[in-house]
Parts: sequence; C-alpha cells; structure tokens
Amino acid sequence: MSDIFCQPCVFGQLPDGQTVTQYTLRNTSGMSISVINYGATLTSVKIPGLRGTVHELTLGFDRLQEYLSQDFYFGATIGRVANRIENAEFSYQGLNFQLSKNKDYLHHLHGGEKGFDKVVWNAEVLIQHDKASIEFSYISPAGDQGYPGTLEVKTVYSLTIANELKISFVAKTDHPTPVDLTNHTYWNLAGAGYGTVFDHILQVFSDRYVLTDKDLLPTGQLAAVNGSPFDFRQPHYLSERLDQITPRGYDLCFVLPETTNHELRLAAQIKEPQSSRTLEIMTTQPGLQFYTGNNLRTIPIAGGLNTQKYGGFCMETQNLPGAIKYPQFPSPFLIPGDVYQHETIYRLTW
Repeated sequence: MSDIFCQPCVFGQLPDGQTVTQYTLRNTSGMSISVINYGATLTSVKIPGLRGTVHELTLGFDRLQEYLSQDFYFGATIGRVANRIENAEFSYQGLNFQLSKNKDYLHHLHGGEKGFDKVVWNAEVLIQHDKASIEFSYISPAGDQGYPGTLEVKTVYSLTIANELKISFVAKTDHPTPVDLTNHTYWNLAGAGYGTVFDHILQVFSDRYVLTDKDLLPTGQLAAVNGSPFDFRQPHYLSERLDQITPRGYDLCFVLPETTNHELRLAAQIKEPQSSRTLEIMTTQPGLQFYTGNNLRTIPIAGGLNTQKYGGFCMETQNLPGAIKYPQFPSPFLIPGDVYQHETIYRLTW
C-alpha cells in the first residue's frame, strides 16, 4: 500500500467546454500538493501546523476563472522558452524565426502570447510506495508561437514521503528548436497572504549572475556577486540591501556551479525565521531565476486572503536567459534524437 494518496476533482470548465481537473497528492506527514491540467499548474503546497491547522505556502486561486484572467503565471509550467527573448526573434543556422509577442510587450516572455501555461495537458496518475506523481503531457505543433518543430513535452510533479516536491521535464522534437522549461510558483513560507517575503533569510550557492539592461533583457555578460546586493553566498535577510536595488526588489538569474553527468546539486535555501520553515532547492539546471514578486499587486488569492506586492518569491530553475542569442551560454537548442531533461527538488522542513 502506498504512503501517498491522490484525490482528483473537477476544478472548472473552459469557455470551449473542456473540463479542467485538479489532482491533490498527500503524504503521511500531512504535506500536500495540488496541480491542475490547465497549464500543468501547481495550485497549492500545504503543510500541517499545530492543533490540526493547515498552512498554504504558495500563491494560487480557488477558481479556474482567476487562472484564466491573471497575468502572474502562478505555479504554471513555462515554455517553450522561459524568461525574455529580445524583440521576439532568434536565428539558428542562418534561418530567422519570429515569435509571438506578449500583449502590450515588445518582446517574447515565458513562451509568448499562448505559452504552455495557457493550454490543457493530458494527465496520468502514477502511485509508488515512496512517492506519487502526476505526469502531464502535451504536444506543441510546429509553428506554435513561431517556434520550429513539433515538441513532445512532459511535466511530472511528484510528492515524496520525505516532504519533497519534485518537478521534472522531458521533451523531444522532430526539428531543431530552443527549449527551456521551468515552473513559476510563488512561495511565502510565512503563509500565502501573510505580508511580504522580505523577512526571509536567503542563501544562494552562486558567485555570478546574468547581467540585464533596464528592460531586464540579458546582455550576454556575467557579473560577480562579490560586493553587490546580490551576494547571498552567506545567509542574509532579503530586506538587508533592498535600498541598493533600483527598482526595489530582486529579479535576476544566478549562475550555478557546473556539474558533471547532469547531477542534482543544492542551489539555494531560504528560511522564514518566525516559523522556522525552510525550503531547499536542488536542480540539474545551470541557472536559478530569483524573483520577489516586484510586479505583484493586492489581489484576492485562495482561502479568502489577499496577496500584495512582494508577497511571494519565485525560484525558477532554468538555462541562462539570453542563451538563445549568446553562444557563450549553454545551448538551448534541442536536436532530433536528443532528449531534453532536467529535474528540480523543493524540500520543505518545518
């Protein structure tokens, strides 16, 4: 008998009549995660508290309609390529490709106008003794948002008995195409809706980050964190150096130490001191985009609460932004016959 349980339920219906299903996985420690097949989206991560209380640690919504209307990518799978692509265009082997531009935006962001966060995925439940998984699959046709090649994608969310949320991505193509998939969950370890995240203590195991311009577009250059407000090699409160950052708040990609054989390594850990809740992030990816919800605004979220500007942080493991343009970064191009694959683990202690 498995130590993890899965409970599916109808979450809502799209305007075209498609049913969206939510799947909830729960382990014997009382930790649970919920995901929906719209956008292969993580909607909830909950842990138990005292006297039967339950604490929600991620920003999400109770209703499908709010996911259809919001523009914050709460918990979504991002693809084909995460982050920004300047002027929504790229070149590969002498061919130029024009991608879709997001609404009211000059560039291509998080997969474009209708990225993977806005489609319905197929879902399969996989139960094992020490973990349970929801495997989402989707076929992105050639020309989708301007990308070449048909891409077969899988996003797998797993909950383990060790209180780990594992997210893995696999992709195959029939034509060379750029791929950089990630998850866009917003966390608040004090509890979703309980103020800003600036009292969290962060440590990132990185000594460099990707330089960006005033529009957050990568320049192709790396900078040392030493002597900057981005140096978290030792733990620091997020609030310590905010006055040195313009505009206020963090939104940058840390460069993680190289590994061999696509190995997992500890990228960062972040702690909320009042509750002593800690989140560790391990990944096979070369980059960690850290974002403190600088563009959030006061809106209702799940449970009848509200979030606010800086009300959540994101830890998006990915390739280095700008890799599609700058050959000195790891190549994002997937070739027929090869397999794109990476994994990230979010481990909670409380």
